[in-house]
Amino acid sequence: MNKVLQDLYHGRIPGWDSQVHTEECRKKIVDERKHLMSLMSPKAVESFKKLEALHYECHAKGYENNYANAFKMGVLLMCAVFSGDGDEK
Repeated sequence: MNKVLQDLYHGRIPGWDSQVHTEECRKKIVDERKHLMSLMSPKAVESFKKLEALHYECHAKGYENNYANAFKMGVLLMCAVFSGDGDEK
């Protein structure tokens, strides 16, 4: 287990960052979006909505990847614990 924990600590097992948005942050984003869209032409609004959809799609794939990586990390740690990987006897 020590090897897996050491690899995790020293960054040899890839990690990821996750950002959590607060309700206040979400409200600010929605307000700014509404303001920006009010300044745009209808054609620009449609282009902006397409850009937003692409942005959300890409982020969703990133979150899915993070979930899969976290699951793999949990399995690696579980295997290390049960196998006694690197435990000194």
